[in-house]
Amino acid sequence: MITPACYCCGSSQNEFYVSENGFTLVKCSACGLLYVWPLPSNAERDEAVRLGVHRGEQDIRVTGSFSKRRVEPYLKILGDLYGEELQGRRLSWLDIGCGHGEFMVALRKFNPRTQIRGLEPNVYKQKAAQKRNLDVSFFDIGSHRQRYDMLSLLNVYSHLPDPPSFLVRCRELLAPEGELLIETGDTASLPPSEIIRPLWLPDHLSFGSQQILERILARCGFDIISVRKYPFVQRSVYSFVKESIKLVVPQKRSRLRQLMRPPMLTDMYIRARARAS
Repeated sequence: MITPACYCCGSSQNEFYVSENGFTLVKCSACGLLYVWPLPSNAERDEAVRLGVHRGEQDIRVTGSFSKRRVEPYLKILGDLYGEELQGRRLSWLDIGCGHGEFMVALRKFNPRTQIRGLEPNVYKQKAAQKRNLDVSFFDIGSHRQRYDMLSLLNVYSHLPDPPSFLVRCRELLAPEGELLIETGDTASLPPSEIIRPLWLPDHLSFGSQQILERILARCGFDIISVRKYPFVQRSVYSFVKESIKLVVPQKRSRLRQLMRPPMLTDMYIRARARAS
């Protein structure tokens, strides 16, 4: 097992935050980052990501399936973030951790001239996306030489064992003045009683905030363009029915109680531009 210091500020001082599934989440005493301590080994993480099964007191299976219900919200968010900026432009775009490809489908509709490529380590998600005629594969970004106008990391940041190093590599993959889009939670400042559970440890390895992400992005060579936030739990008749059913299904965790709370704007999208060197 590895016992890391805070990757945001380097402090080794932390305090207990919560425990879940046999893992402990601690809060950095200096900057407030939440992170799993100690981390699973590199081999454990790589195997879990490839097969979509994370080991703990209970195994967490995260492969899932393609969800049409995610495409329309992505289209709305793309409109909020970019307006007409991307319309008609021929762009190269790499969606890192693309999953089953819902965002890629939305992006194709939003700007059909975009050449969108997906990077996905989970072998089952890869195959599912390829069946939808999406350009999805897995390759080592450390040795990758192609450059892109746009990169996206949607629901990826919290899974990274070393986000700053990964973001530096993302900047190197961008063309001059290229952009990065990150979706992650703005949750590190919440007390344990308010953070949305389950946390899915050890699939998720850390939880940041707008302040923490802006600090890290600046250090990694990015300038912030905009930040927008949305409710993390989407409220609809379908979601209430779905989460109610989970209450009586073995090994399913329901978010019904979270749906009953006032909405919290913790689903954060950050646009950032690679700084000219």
